[in-house]
Amino acid sequence: MPNRRTFAVALGAAVLAAPRPGFARTDPLRLVVGFPAGGIVDVVARELGEALKPVLDRPVIVENRPGAGGRLAVVAVKSALADGNTLLLTPSSIMTLYPSVLNRLPYDTETDFAPVSTVCMSTNALAIGTHVPARTLAEFLAWCKANPKDAIYASPGAGSAPHFLGAQIARAAGVEMLHVPYKGAPDILVDLYGGRIAAFVTALSNAVQPHRDGKMRVLVTTAERRSALLPDVPTAREAGLDAVTGNEWFGLLAPAGTPADRIAALHAGTAKAVSSARVRQAFETLILEPQAIGPAEFAARVKSDLARWNAISRDLNYQRVDAS
Repeated sequence: MPNRRTFAVALGAAVLAAPRPGFARTDPLRLVVGFPAGGIVDVVARELGEALKPVLDRPVIVENRPGAGGRLAVVAVKSALADGNTLLLTPSSIMTLYPSVLNRLPYDTETDFAPVSTVCMSTNALAIGTHVPARTLAEFLAWCKANPKDAIYASPGAGSAPHFLGAQIARAAGVEMLHVPYKGAPDILVDLYGGRIAAFVTALSNAVQPHRDGKMRVLVTTAERRSALLPDVPTAREAGLDAVTGNEWFGLLAPAGTPADRIAALHAGTAKAVSSARVRQAFETLILEPQAIGPAEFAARVKSDLARWNAISRDLNYQRVDAS
């Protein structure tokens, strides 16, 4: 008859060998997105989800929870079980910029979430209307100084990354530019084409085709290197504006407390998925750069981005508003 020690060892081995509850292959992985179907974040999630299915050998479901500028999805994932079955797929601004512009956020980026993996990188651009007689950033800034009443730039919202980037450009150059917030790129383009605003700062994806079509001129991008899609356009760093250099990420985050081994497995699967030909082609169409940095590096990036936006907000004396 086996002794107690032998029985305990056998029982322990059986427990370790058994599948963990809540992480069976038949359980779907939920990718929660804070924006409606059809938008860029949703498309990224669905392309990633399709590529993850064979890699993880499990179903993947994209769940749209739009509202409050993406914050409803954040709260939903924060409250989910920390079992590796629910992830937030979000652009970086919701996690790293919002804490610097909104009071009373119902989540804490660093304590409520565990970074899993980035998925892709996005870059912003400064574009001007063709009515502005400038071909370079230096010429545009000189024009702004000479025409202060017309030196107006738009962004998709007060307190957004493009708003802050435009303000940084103006401050670094020592020029006054009036910021006008809009609800979205379509309205901005109408006024830019009509000559009612001089410039706008936006995701590069909104500017590539109009630039090629001669409807606007992209003067600089905020990327680390020139875009292959617009090789003639310099980076902000090349134009002497190091302060506005930096890509924005789209990433996966799990509820805090999710086991490290599950996070590691999810990152490994994501890295394999984003390197697939299907995902790379889809992301390139969206003018996004596939990139899957791991949990530790991603956590460090989140921390540095939080500090970066806080410093920018403070430097610009931006007045926070309560989250609604």
